[in-house]
Amino acid sequence: MNLNPEIYPRILRPAFMCAGLAAYVLFAWQLLQGSLLHDGQLYGDDTLLVLLIGVWSAGFVALMLGREQVSHIVKIDEDTLVLCRALWCNLGAVCVAVLVPGALRLLLLIAPLFGLAYAAVHLARDKVVLVAVCTAVFYGMGVAYVASYSQVDVEFEVIIGLAFGGLLSGVLILAGEMQILRNELLERNRGLREAMERLQDMALKDDLTGLHNRRFVMEALARQKAMADRGQQNFTLCYADLDHFKLINDRFGHAVGDAALRQFAKLAESVVRNIDYVARFGGEEFLLVLVDADATTATRVARRLADHTRNMTVPGADLDFAITVSVGIASYHCGERVDDVISRADRALYDAKHAGRDRVMLAGVTV
Repeated sequence: MNLNPEIYPRILRPAFMCAGLAAYVLFAWQLLQGSLLHDGQLYGDDTLLVLLIGVWSAGFVALMLGREQVSHIVKIDEDTLVLCRALWCNLGAVCVAVLVPGALRLLLLIAPLFGLAYAAVHLARDKVVLVAVCTAVFYGMGVAYVASYSQVDVEFEVIIGLAFGGLLSGVLILAGEMQILRNELLERNRGLREAMERLQDMALKDDLTGLHNRRFVMEALARQKAMADRGQQNFTLCYADLDHFKLINDRFGHAVGDAALRQFAKLAESVVRNIDYVARFGGEEFLLVLVDADATTATRVARRLADHTRNMTVPGADLDFAITVSVGIASYHCGERVDDVISRADRALYDAKHAGRDRVMLAGVTV
């Protein structure tokens, strides 16, 4: 059964919180009734235990809220919140445990080990060590407090203290191993994310020019069409094709041809705005998507592109060899298909080619 990742913080975590709190209160209540004690009475009176449970439970509920809810009360980052949770849970568990005089205490002292493991999953090693040290200090202070007003079995306290210290040390060592695995997993995940980003760039960008590729621009045009059909933003296409590009490859070689494509790609990006798209549509064909622009604006952009192209110099080509571009322009008509507006821009480009090249055409009219 696959669960939505959002279910844990919204449903499962409060459920586990309520279950844990209920178990804690029930256990404390049984201690007050004396049904769990077989070798002595609780240290201290019932009022102390009731007060302890009440204060700890209120703090537990507050800390187990999400960071968004806690941030309304106090500004706190996620690591600090996790640290406070671990310390508070261990404090409550240790305080109840030291009030139990018999062997049951050792069982109760298992609970703080879970708090230490929780910290190890989420926090850096120095903070995990801090949780372990504070837990040991909590226990020592609790035993000292009990010994200050009640007769205690020194041998028992020493044995339990050494056993608890050993358990803390063992869990701390295991926590270190857990963190090594956690860091390795984080590093692998980071590598996977970077690899996925590179693959996504490769899927949506042209390797040679660095421009968007045909797949990307078709997806972008689908989004632009949806917006235009809602009356939000119209768009206009400039379909550009370098004139006699085959001659460049034949005369100077494919390396010079590739350099010309890269140079033209930079020119095309320089004449558009940040909100526009420039894509290599195939071979020496390029598509400029001008967002929220009409044919008049597109004409100015196309003319500027044509002027820059005439002045373009390509390393490896003769200085007297002029590169030119023909451009067909078509504005989107509400309701038509994306392929339709591309076809109209393509026909305008075809007209520009047959009219002598190095031209900008709109709907069969030289502009």
